[in-house]
Amino acid sequence: MDSNKNFLTMATAPDGALIVAGDIDMAGGPILEQALLERESELLVQGGGDIVVDLTGVDFMDSSGLRSMLATARSAAARQANLELRSVGPQIIRLLEITGTVDQFTIASRRD
Repeated sequence: MDSNKNFLTMATAPDGALIVAGDIDMAGGPILEQALLERESELLVQGGGDIVVDLTGVDFMDSSGLRSMLATARSAAARQANLELRSVGPQIIRLLEITGTVDQFTIASRRD
């Protein structure tokens, strides 16, 4: 069994979206947070824009990941931008719904 199966990885799509794969948990949360901060800095230099996160490869997110995403959503909102989530799986949608935070994000697309 591959013990790194759920290790969080990050990549950048040609359109600038952050492509995330693995679990956004206590170990992966700081990786995501650093990537979000870097993307925010890049966008500030470029003159603004939305932060886009593709969650196709994410099936699990805990409170540490949610905290990072909420902080980024607040930061984006302060500069009149959004944190857009793409390909959000049902487990992540459920987390956002039960925590009452789904409206803090722009949900561009969902997956089954």
